[in-house]
Amino acid sequence: MSSPVNLSARQKAAILLVSLPPEVSAQIFREFGPEEVQAISMEISKLPPVSPEIRAMVVQEFLQSNESSGFKDLAMSGLSNPVFDRETDLRKSDTRTAPLEFLKKVDPKQLLSILRKEHPQTVSLVLSYLPAAQASMILKEFSPSMQTEIAQRLAELEKISPEILEEIERVLEEKLFAAVEGEPGIPDGREALVEILNQSDHSIENKIITGLTHKSPKLADEIKSKLCEFEDLNNIDDASLQQVLRLTDIRDLVLALKGADARLAERIYGCMSPEVANAIREDVNMLGNVSWDEIKAAQQQIRNILRGLVTLKKITFRQII
Repeated sequence: MSSPVNLSARQKAAILLVSLPPEVSAQIFREFGPEEVQAISMEISKLPPVSPEIRAMVVQEFLQSNESSGFKDLAMSGLSNPVFDRETDLRKSDTRTAPLEFLKKVDPKQLLSILRKEHPQTVSLVLSYLPAAQASMILKEFSPSMQTEIAQRLAELEKISPEILEEIERVLEEKLFAAVEGEPGIPDGREALVEILNQSDHSIENKIITGLTHKSPKLADEIKSKLCEFEDLNNIDDASLQQVLRLTDIRDLVLALKGADARLAERIYGCMSPEVANAIREDVNMLGNVSWDEIKAAQQQIRNILRGLVTLKKITFRQII
């Protein structure tokens, strides 16, 4: 891609927004007007792969710009990713309080890409030092046979000598550092745009989709196909619906069903065992009066799970939406 000198302001904004965590980019989008939102969204969707060097220079230019003060602090909060923090060496250990502590701050996707190539014994050891929620997210991405192998080794794990732990730390740090240094850049602007929209509120999402529909209907349809709503649970097959339900918090499900239409509610109950379905029905009936905001928030949590699975191509639709 061109050097930063040859990039337009909109292209630089697109690179910056895609480089930040989606939740930060979604907040920055709120600083723009409708036309700017639509224009930058179009630039994001057209982005080719961007080298780490170009990305770093764009970020640096943004931080040095006097005109960036409107949302500079917000952007700074999202620049702690080691992709941009080249001066933060993963191998620094003087501030760690426990073995493998640095792994808690590593992007789960990066960590997973490294662990997939490791022996199950190493994977089980790493998972034993991670917070339960982070370890669970990583474990579920392995095949069923590997999950069993890792789980067994994790359950039978004995005390590891400090020397072995230090060596495992050193190897993993080197692999993660090499992976960060060798990143090819932004792989897909469209997927990045979908991630940002997943973190945006409906008003921003509607502005962007409306603008894209006028300028590029085909692109708008492609983006919309990945931005499912809670009601789209009716459009996926039973196996896909069960995937979503397995990842859903029970309280979110109860609240969501409180405001769901009867057809969708029965569809969801039908994907459960009779005992679980009856228990959930009782919880919904006992819920009493709850605000619509609470119901919508719960439905959006489930919507986000569905969107994530769609992005990962793990969802099968019963019909085109």
